[in-house]
Amino acid sequence: MCLGRILLLTFWLVAGISGGALAGSAATETAREESGSALSLEAVEVHGKGGHVLFDAKSDKPCTATSLTGEGIDSIGGTSQGSPLQAVRTLPSVQTSSEEPYGFGNFFTSGLKIRGQRIKAPGSNLLIEGLQVTGTPGGAQYLFDMENVEGMTLYKGGIPVPNGLAFAANAGLIDYRLQRPADEAGIFFSQSLGSFDYQRSFIRVDSGRLPGGTRAFASYSYTDADKWRGQGGSPDWRHNLDFGIAHDFGDRVKLELFGNFFSFKAHDFRSLTYAQTQDLDSYHKSSYNRHLTGNPGEDIYYYDYNRRRFDGYTLMADVDIRLTDHSRFSVRPYFSKDQGYWMLGVVEQKVNPLVRKWEIGHHRLGVVAQYEVELPLLNLTAGYWYHEQERPGPPTEWKKYTLTGDGLDFSGWSVFSENGKHITHSPFVQLNRGFGKWHLSGGVRYHYQEFSDIESYYFPGGVKTYDPWSSVGRKYTDKFLPFAGCSFELTDHANLYFTYGRNVGRTAFPLYPSYATRRGKFVAAGVSLADLWDDVGMEVSDHYDLGARFDFGRWYLNPVLFYSRHFDKSVDYYDPTSGLLVMQNVASARSYGAEIEAGVHVLPNLLLAANGFYNKFEFDKNIRTSLAGELRVRGNQIADTPLFGASFIADYRLGGFSVTPVVRYTGRRYGDILNQEPLDSYWLADLNMAYRMDNFSCIKEPKLSLKILNLFDKKYIGAMDAADDAHPGSMAYYPGAPFTMVFTVSWRL
Repeated sequence: MCLGRILLLTFWLVAGISGGALAGSAATETAREESGSALSLEAVEVHGKGGHVLFDAKSDKPCTATSLTGEGIDSIGGTSQGSPLQAVRTLPSVQTSSEEPYGFGNFFTSGLKIRGQRIKAPGSNLLIEGLQVTGTPGGAQYLFDMENVEGMTLYKGGIPVPNGLAFAANAGLIDYRLQRPADEAGIFFSQSLGSFDYQRSFIRVDSGRLPGGTRAFASYSYTDADKWRGQGGSPDWRHNLDFGIAHDFGDRVKLELFGNFFSFKAHDFRSLTYAQTQDLDSYHKSSYNRHLTGNPGEDIYYYDYNRRRFDGYTLMADVDIRLTDHSRFSVRPYFSKDQGYWMLGVVEQKVNPLVRKWEIGHHRLGVVAQYEVELPLLNLTAGYWYHEQERPGPPTEWKKYTLTGDGLDFSGWSVFSENGKHITHSPFVQLNRGFGKWHLSGGVRYHYQEFSDIESYYFPGGVKTYDPWSSVGRKYTDKFLPFAGCSFELTDHANLYFTYGRNVGRTAFPLYPSYATRRGKFVAAGVSLADLWDDVGMEVSDHYDLGARFDFGRWYLNPVLFYSRHFDKSVDYYDPTSGLLVMQNVASARSYGAEIEAGVHVLPNLLLAANGFYNKFEFDKNIRTSLAGELRVRGNQIADTPLFGASFIADYRLGGFSVTPVVRYTGRRYGDILNQEPLDSYWLADLNMAYRMDNFSCIKEPKLSLKILNLFDKKYIGAMDAADDAHPGSMAYYPGAPFTMVFTVSWRL
């Protein structure tokens, strides 16, 4: 807290000095008024037509994608600018439920679901500048502050080959673009205050174009808030430092470098049982205990035994070389590292209450090299992606603590193994050709994956001893991931498209900790981890989209029909030798449905928009869970996947005033694969208002904004810790955030 205030005071002093200098330069002010402020959210370049304030114009190339502008991120991006997920939750087939209002929820409950698919460890379906620098578990979920993001694109279904370079993408991903250092020097500052003692301060300083042509920026933000239910903070603190440097070496070579440093701590929210979800009036604010009781079975629910803390940094660069007027070559290296822990109270083997401390420390590094050329008959993109990242997942170290009258007493490890690396090699090629009214696109990516070895240890008599039963060597697997699409231009304002694409998804890494915590039972049955590891692989999914795009300036309409098949999904499966359930990549499922995005400018300054979806996502065969029979799940809706959903947006602007109400509908869904734990549908209303004032003195673009989440204080279940095959009674349910209000003032110098 003190560090944050000291740094902010320093920035305030810098802002005042720099602001006075800037105010004294009339020429600079004039140039900025003509070309836009140093930090304005510039229009994103798109290869399409139209564009509607909040959303970029649709591309006429074949793919299912929606892009948000910087203004859209600010207007519908939720109460906080710390997470990208709040900005896309109004889009069809997207779920971003969180147990708290500011976007800093637990990484296992607050992820992004696209068409019913959530990416879990060790992947992430969030890319930054097309690079896989984010991931879970750990602190590298949301790195750069959203004030430094100029736009983001959501891809669904099959993804064009150069845009899908992710460890796992399943049904889609988000790629967001960072705001470059500005040509003119300037300072931007914002201060937010809100419900539950929320406060957030942000400042960004741009150098402008320095002698020699270099441009740079640096920004810092500090955020903290109390939990809306229970003791502790969410976050207790978040320090975030972003920077960027850009330099052009003549007309042919461009260098960009971006970086991020963060420190984060938060306390978790307590989940509800299904029975408690049926009486939210009584359990809506159920929380972890404020005080210790001396009873271990109760003290695992003490709030300070359920928390997480991470520190880390990220560096990424882009060297872009224009070889000729028709070709270019780029190299984009990246590196990220985070270190921390997650503490939680658990009951191991259903009888042993203890506190688990999951030590998490890993790095990611990689590079994308890409060549693009315009040939007489087609455009060619070819490249190579190399990526490596340390475990987890699966976990490397679970410390366990017993509860005593004096607090916690270290009692060994539930899981202990040496860290290792997953390595990805992925060459790719894509061809594009346009002729007449047709645009054709096709390519393939070869995804070669080396899964880390697992060198496990146990501690008989306190002595570290290699455990051959719980150890496996490196595992190698590969997949070809094709993409093909075509679009046909009906008119200058309308086109049809069809795409097919193959994606990779989740790996059954939870098999390892599940084995380690039940090691005695497996050893007694003569089953080693290696015996089960053969069925661990990557989920593969085939996606087919048929869509249309109509954009006539005043109105737009984008309907899509989709169908997908999912193979080798990770589920709990019966092992006949041990008689136990183990996680394996053995199940299959299918998804089919429809999406629509529509909007109309009923007035030049009033946009009405509506988005909706239908998604039937089901296992297409039963799952064997015992020697005697199967779990009869064929045709059941997969857990935590609503059949219907919709959102409605109005955006009204008059002079400096804007108001953007948003209404979101989430249909009925189930918390388990047997569909025995239904959750009611619900409606939520949000409201965002802003007033942009005239410049005065050295203050530019002063702005006041008020953002309200859950306007009518609806009680509902938002986030779940949901496996696709969650059994009745195994789900963790989290009430959604209540009425939350945030007031922000911002200006530029």
